[in-house]
This record gives sequence, C-alpha cells and structure tokens, in this order.
Amino acid sequence: DDRYKHLIGRDVLVPIQGRRIPVIADAYVDREFGTGALKITPAHDFNDFEIGQRHGLENHTVIGLDGSMINSLEALGSPQYVGLDRSKCRKVLWADLEEAGLTLKVEDHMQRVPLSQRSGEVIEPMLSDQWFVSTEVMAQRAMDAVQSGDINIQPDRFVKTWQDWLKEKQPWCISRQLWWGHRIPVFYPTNRPGSDKYFVARSEEEALEAARTELGEDVELKQDEDVLDTWFSSGL
Repeated sequence: DDRYKHLIGRDVLVPIQGRRIPVIADAYVDREFGTGALKITPAHDFNDFEIGQRHGLENHTVIGLDGSMINSLEALGSPQYVGLDRSKCRKVLWADLEEAGLTLKVEDHMQRVPLSQRSGEVIEPMLSDQWFVSTEVMAQRAMDAVQSGDINIQPDRFVKTWQDWLKEKQPWCISRQLWWGHRIPVFYPTNRPGSDKYFVARSEEEALEAARTELGEDVELKQDEDVLDTWFSSGL
C-alpha cells in the first residue's frame, strides 16, 4: 500500500498505553476496507495470531478465563482497566480515546461474531496450552487410499476437494476443556517441584511404572484434566 509504505519498519505508539509497536506489511489486510491499516492482537484473534507468527510479534494475553482484563495490562501501560469485564472495558477505553481527542468518527459495521453453541456467549480467542497430534502420516495415508482406489469418493468431483483439504497438513488439536469426556492420557509428577516431565501411557499404572523408573519410587502422579476431542474419543 503506497499510502503506508514509508512507515514499514518504523514504530508507532499505542494510544493510552504509550507503548511502541512495529509497523509491518502483510497480504492479509484488505487495503480497501476502512483506512487500510489494521491494529492486530496476536493473542486474541486467530488471523492476527498467524500474522504475528509470520512477523515474529509478541503475544500479550490481556483477557482472563473469566472474561475480565488481567494484570498483564499493568506492564503494558494501562493498569486502569484491570478487573473490568472485556465488554465494559471496550466502552471505557473508547470513552478514554474520545476524551484524549484520538477518535475521528464512529461507523456501523456488520461483522460475524462467533458465539458459543452451548451458552450463546461471544467466544474470545486466547492463547492456552493444548495437546496436538501430527497429521502428516494419517493425512498422507488418506490421500494415498483414494489415489490407489482403496477408497472411492462419490461423486468423483469431490476427489479434488479431498486432496486439497488433506494437503494442508496442520497439527490437530485433540484437547478440550470440558467437564466430561475421555481424559487426555498424560500424567504429571505432583511431588517433584520444578519438574517439566510428563508421561504418556495407556493407564495410570503404566504411567506410574515409567515415572518410578525415571523419578524414583515415591513419585506421585496427576492426570491431565483436559479431555479428548470428539473424533479421538470416538476411536476408543
């Protein structure tokens, strides 16, 4: 975008916080929408996360599991918003921007907002530790099965869809934070402070045997509280 080309590589200040962030160029941004410039939040948006990964940007988590703004905002320069519900925070922040003379105008904009199927609440993406399975081998086997004729897709026009989809071999997230389901078969030592060890096993007894061999007879284990996603649970 010729309008902003001269700014790429320079820093700008985040309003209210006064924090410096870099100006980058990425093909994801629609130059015809709005100003053609986009402020991204890599820790709280799927597309922004991908942009951040491509450009080595920092991930700042600012929303907690209860939907309120968390203490990380203090280090980022806006402690006044800590504890506010994220919906209220947006209104308070906009009011602060107006008071500081940093706003130009307000426009209505139609957008798709993801909602939880169970609760109807707005889904707020955030970074979290999850378990993933590599899909390289299983995806290639599925592609080969169609190519060899072991699997016959009807109508055959969907063969290309099958192949195109499986070419995108992304790791598959198999963990879910739910109250019910088959627990992730991973066990952690609870009486080894500072240990980053974990044990994957078919049963707690098998995990305990492996843990005792490596960490001693008195080791105690706790199973991961996450559960398997529907697809992997159905295979048990």
